[in-house]
Amino acid sequence: MRGAALGLVVLLGLGVSAAAGGEEADDLDDVLGAFEDEDPEFAVDLEAAEAIGERGWDFSGSYELSGSINYLHHRSDTGTNYTGLQRLRNRLNLQFDARLAEDWELRLEGWGFYDLAYAIEGKRHYTHEVLDDYQRDAEVGEAWIRGSPHPNLDIKLGRQVVIWGRSETLRVLDVLNPLDNREPGRADLEDLRLPVTMVRVDGYLGDWSLSLMGIPEMRFDKNPVVGSDFYPGSQPIGQEEPKDFQDWEAAGALTGIFSGWDISFHGAWYWDDQPRFQPGNPDLVHDRLYMLGVGGNFTTGSWLFKYEFGYVNGLGFSQGPKRNRFDAFAGVEYYGFSDTTIVLEVLNRHLLSYDSALLQAPNFTRRNTQEIALRVSRNFWNDRLHVTGVGFLQGWDARDGAVARIDVDYDLADALQAGVGLLSYWKGDLPPLSDWGRNDRILFKFRWSF
Repeated sequence: MRGAALGLVVLLGLGVSAAAGGEEADDLDDVLGAFEDEDPEFAVDLEAAEAIGERGWDFSGSYELSGSINYLHHRSDTGTNYTGLQRLRNRLNLQFDARLAEDWELRLEGWGFYDLAYAIEGKRHYTHEVLDDYQRDAEVGEAWIRGSPHPNLDIKLGRQVVIWGRSETLRVLDVLNPLDNREPGRADLEDLRLPVTMVRVDGYLGDWSLSLMGIPEMRFDKNPVVGSDFYPGSQPIGQEEPKDFQDWEAAGALTGIFSGWDISFHGAWYWDDQPRFQPGNPDLVHDRLYMLGVGGNFTTGSWLFKYEFGYVNGLGFSQGPKRNRFDAFAGVEYYGFSDTTIVLEVLNRHLLSYDSALLQAPNFTRRNTQEIALRVSRNFWNDRLHVTGVGFLQGWDARDGAVARIDVDYDLADALQAGVGLLSYWKGDLPPLSDWGRNDRILFKFRWSF
């Protein structure tokens, strides 16, 4: 089964043309409405507004049972045998939306899960850190109040997600929300973002909008912990983290939306989600970064072209001065085949003032790092069967590893869905994928929405 996932991604892409019969979809200007609802946040808000309706409130949620079976023998660096059942997670998601007044609305969201796999396999085999992070968890998700004190002004207060990036897999401008990376590669980017508390003000003038954000809550990526088969090492390492309401983050974006294209300019003063080693300090530290960037979309026929450029200042390493980096992203999406979407994305990160010593431990950083993502999705049987293949390469030739995932989901009913999948990792020259070569797993899930 090794290599099957990436092979299926390629075969799915090659077979799309024949399967679709060359049928052309409508022009993308009609499909995307000239980007008027291309922002995922906008689409979700429309769904919530429709659900609230005349009643003034709506309560929704879902229950999901998701599992993983590791079919290759391997152990974590602490000695835990991760072969066999690795996950049998029961998760409950709840969301409440309400209209408080004519121009004000409220959202409260929360979730919690309990994973039976650790009780079945024996809790004594796992570290306390793994049991704390993977066996059970719960938290408040999005929780905000939004209103319009003026026709050209919106205010949003509370925990929220701000999606700046145009990529479905890679990140350049999308720096404001941390990610849940505890099981890398299992889920898509849209399902990994963690909300943070912020004050957001949006102003509108013609085709342009200006967004300003102040972020007092300090949250960082949820990464694998010691004892996980994704964690390199057998000892936990502490972190020095900025403090809530003392070390604020700030950001702003100017966006113009026009017929068939858009453009946005971004700036952010934020903390790096990924901590680093600092000489003389036993704990990992987070760097204060500055980012300036620009991004945009352009449509023609059945094609969508997108780009992002970002300049990041203040990246620290275990030795030498702080450095700057230039990120360049380009992507293309094709909708010309019936019930099919093909997405190809390429990103290059170029580190300025490079020193060859940075390639060694503990930095493991190249002057130029490439990330390539291919996604092919297709619906069958009157949109009841959904097949998605995702391939990710670290480096043009995958020299630093690769990840591939196949998901097959079937709608049993309007609110019931079952799915299976395969997640594979290819070992690379540099971490983290240099340690994940045998972490492949079979996926399965059952989801009921209400």
